[in-house]
This record gives sequence, structure tokens and C-alpha cells, in this order.
Amino acid sequence: MKNQKKQSIMQTLFLPYTALFIVVIFSFTIHTIATETTKLKTSAFSTLQNNAAIIMDNFESVIHDLDTVSQNIIYSNLIKEKFGTYLNYQDSTLSSNEIYENINNTKILYDLIIAMIGPNSPADQTYLYSLDSGKFGVGLDNTTSKESASSRDWYDQVTQLQGKKYIYCEKDDKLGHYYSYPGDNNFISLCRVFYSPLNIPQGIVEVKKSFKSVANAITAFASPYDEEVYLYSPNGNTVYSTGGIKNQELYFNLITEQLNNPSKDLSKTPIYLKSENKYIIYTTSDYTGFITALIIDNQMLMHPIYQYVSASLMLLFFVMVVTVMVSYMISKRIATPLYKIYNQVRAFQLTGEEKGTAFEEMELGITELNILYQALLKMQKQARTSMERELQLQNSDMQSKMLALQAQMNPHFLYNSLATIQAMADENMNHEIIMMCQTISRILRYISSDEEQLVSLKDELSHTQDYLECMKIRYHENLQFEFDIPEAMLQVRLPKLCLQLIVENAIKYSTKSSPPWNVKILGILTNTYWEIQIKDNGPGFTKEDLDDLQEKIALIEKNSALPNLEIDGMGLMNIYIRFKILYQGKHIFKLSNNVPHGAIVVIGGIIP
Repeated sequence: MKNQKKQSIMQTLFLPYTALFIVVIFSFTIHTIATETTKLKTSAFSTLQNNAAIIMDNFESVIHDLDTVSQNIIYSNLIKEKFGTYLNYQDSTLSSNEIYENINNTKILYDLIIAMIGPNSPADQTYLYSLDSGKFGVGLDNTTSKESASSRDWYDQVTQLQGKKYIYCEKDDKLGHYYSYPGDNNFISLCRVFYSPLNIPQGIVEVKKSFKSVANAITAFASPYDEEVYLYSPNGNTVYSTGGIKNQELYFNLITEQLNNPSKDLSKTPIYLKSENKYIIYTTSDYTGFITALIIDNQMLMHPIYQYVSASLMLLFFVMVVTVMVSYMISKRIATPLYKIYNQVRAFQLTGEEKGTAFEEMELGITELNILYQALLKMQKQARTSMERELQLQNSDMQSKMLALQAQMNPHFLYNSLATIQAMADENMNHEIIMMCQTISRILRYISSDEEQLVSLKDELSHTQDYLECMKIRYHENLQFEFDIPEAMLQVRLPKLCLQLIVENAIKYSTKSSPPWNVKILGILTNTYWEIQIKDNGPGFTKEDLDDLQEKIALIEKNSALPNLEIDGMGLMNIYIRFKILYQGKHIFKLSNNVPHGAIVVIGGIIP
């Protein structure tokens, strides 16, 4: 039995705190793992996005160089003039002088184009096409022919752009033969129409660059994710890829679908392809319209994350084992002396007949617990007496407050009633005097009774009506009153004298204005609350009075402390305090002005 009780203490100390430590450590570890894995994944996406942007920048740089060369050519009037001369010589049989002039014109045209290309060779090949027939090549291929531009696949697209650039990529086996290494027959081409000084289409210039420079930039990346690279033209053709051809079209369709969705951040949102368990990271070029896409397998992306999670979980397991061991040792160290204290405390009773029970002197082995036990020894003799005294003081204080509130009565009522009786006696109004005395007798009997703090609304209404009848004898037809109370409310219990005192207050201030004076008592009962509204047609509350009362109420609510009660005078604040005490905060108390004039006081309570 003894061992079982010790085990119970061990369970109380060991299990909850061990579980708490484990939950805290586990939660922290999981949070750290989630945060760090998110960072790792975000960093990976950022790296891949940056790689895609670098590839696109390299591609745009090549296009920009080709664009610059093409514009230099089409804006050179001398080149266009020499090309026009060259075309004229191709259309007829030439004399010896014309042959010489043609050769000289061709050499000048060649030198001019070479000069436009410049020493850095931003373009490997340049072709000038006539719109009718005639082709002039400079670069790897320096041949001329009567080939027509209209025979090329890109002719319609280029002419429709009216001088704007048109970019395409395709194989060119003829130019590929000029390289000493195989596999470099892919070229990037830029075409545009050029015009005569009279703004008449004169021909088409095409500049070409081997794709090798772009391919070298792509293969130069030493990425740990082994991603596939795809370069798409605006019409969806795959210009370059390091992966297979199976899903090239699918990748492009997914990218264009997202680009056409304005609700997403197009440049930052990776596309997850669930069927392939792959992510698509891409970037687009506003300059060229081309798209660079990097395809990464989710397993490769998650591999560093899996390694981090595995290491974190192993560390978490080790920390949990150590936590359990330390928690057990601490619990056992504390449980032993606590069990000794438990055996002593369980025999102590705060109230009852066994007042002579005393704690035994013993050594617990822990300084703090020894101090605690000595304090228990000192508290034993004082606890029961202090508790009883405290309860007695609380009950006495509450009873005193309630009796003080109930005992408050405005003496002016009695003075005025006696003066009224005296006036009626002078006029021999014996019947009225009898009624007045009977009513005052009932009022005094009701006021002097202190058996209950809460009375039924029926009794309070009866007392209030007696008071109003007295006032009506005094003020005659100048005072009118009305009761509108549902019968179901008559058993509602409320603080004694509160209703009559609010009515008294209403008559007091109403008589400061011209008669007639009306007082209406309206009852409202719902499933959740009840309330009584006391309305008059007097001058109403001043703004200063309302502000002062609301400030006092707010102060009581904020500090949860009641002010000192004044025996002289029964104000609205004392009624509010009685409701707060007796209803324990589940009360209704509102002050406002009536329309067009008068005051409204609302009292009530919440139905539990």
C-alpha cells in the first residue's frame, strides 16, 4: 500500500512534466524542421529561378547582339544603296565595265557589313534578301544567289512585323559544315524587313549565331539538383533541351496556362506536376518572348531536406531519452519527502473537532521542503481560527452593507406627508386623512421590515403604488402615474425599496417643471432577461449628471470595489450598488433621457 502511494506521487510528478518536456521539445523540433525545410525548399526554388534567369539573360544577350547588328545594317543607307546596286547588276547581262563595277560594289558591300558586325563577331552569318530575288551572304557563308526571301518559312511572319525583329532557332546544316566539330548546326536567327529612304520595303536582313554559346552557358551550371533545361520559343517550339522529348509540349502548356492566369505571381510560383512528381520553374523574356524552364524531380529537390529531417529526428530521440531519465530522477528526489509531508497533511483538518492534531518533527533532506514543513507547523494553529474569523467578517460586512442600503429613507417624504395631513385637517378632509394615514402606515411597515434583501416585484409594486397614492393626494390631478407590468413578471425578485426610490427621485425632479407630471412604470420580460423602465416627463438628466454617474459606475466595474455607502440620502448609485451585490454582476442598470423631455431609468437582471 505504501509503495502504491509513492508510485502515485511519482506519477503525479513524473508523467505530466515528462510529457510536458517532450511535447515542448517535440513541438520546438517540429517547428524548427518545418521552418528550416521551408527555407531549404524556398532557397532551392530561388536558386533554380536564378539559374533560369541567368540562362535567359545569356540568351537575351545573344539576341541583343544580333538585334544590334541587324539595326546597324538596316539603318545604313550606304549598305542599302550598295545592296540595291548589287541587285540591279543581277538582272541583266553586264558589260566588262559593269562587271568590274559589280565586283567593286560587291567588295564594298561585303566590307561594310563586316564593319557593322565588328571585331567581336556577335553574329556568325549575315544574309541580305531582296523581296523579289537575290541573296547576299557575309560570314561563314560568303556566297550569293538568286534565292527569293518569299521561299523561306519565316517570310510571312517577318513581313507582317513591318520592321520589328523576328526570332527563330533551327538547324542549318550548310553553316554547320563550316565548324570543325560535329553537332553545332543549331543557329539562332533574327530577321527584319528594311526599308528604302522613301519608306518602301526593300529587303530582309537575317543575322545568325551558333547556339553553342547559349548551350555552353547552360552546361556550365554545377547544380546539385540535376535539373532538366528547356528553352521554348513563343509559339511553343523546343529550341533547346537537356531532357527527353516526351513531355516537352506538356511542360509548355502548363507554363502558358499559368501565365494566362492573372491571379498568380507568375514569376515566382513553381508548377507542381503531380503525375511526374516534378516541379517546373521557369522565367519569361519580355524582350524576346522566349521561355526558359527548369524541370526538377521532387526526389532530388527533397534529398537535402530528407537528410536534415533525419538528423533532426535522431537528435530529437536522443534528447527525449535524456529528458525522460532526468525527469525520473528529479521526480523521485522530490516525491520521497513530499510523500512524508502528505502523510502529515492528510491528518490535518481545517475545521472539525480534531483541533489537537499536530505535525511531527522530521527531516526531509531538501532545504526548501524543510522550510515549507516548518511553515506548515506554524500555520496549523492559526489556519482554522483565521478561516472562521475571515468568514465571519465577510458575512458581517456584507450584511452591514445590505442593511445600510435598505435602511436608507428620504426623511423629506415623512415631513411632506405630515404637512399634507395637517393641511387636510385644516380643511376637514377626514376621509382623505384616514386614507393617507393608512397608506403611510403600510409604507412604514414595509420599510421597517428587514427580513429579506430581495422581495417579489408584486410586493414592490404594491409599496410603490402606496407611495404614489400619497403623492397624488398631495399633488391632486397634477400627478398622473401608470403601471404596465406583465403578470408573468410579478414573481421576479429585486432589491427591496429600489423601485419606490427611483419613482420618488422621478417625482422630485419632475415637480421642478410645469405640471402635469407623468410617471410610467413599464415591465419587459424575455427568455434571457427582465427589465423595468421608469419614465417621467420632467427636465431629465443634465449632461454633467449623466457623465458623473457613468464615471462612478465605470470606476466600480474597473476596480471591482464598492465605495463607502452613505446612509443619508438614497441616490441612484446606492441602487446600482445593491443590484451589483445581490445579482453578483448579472444585472441591468441604464440611465438616459426621454424624448422630447424627461428621464428614463432601467433596472433588471439576466435570467440564468
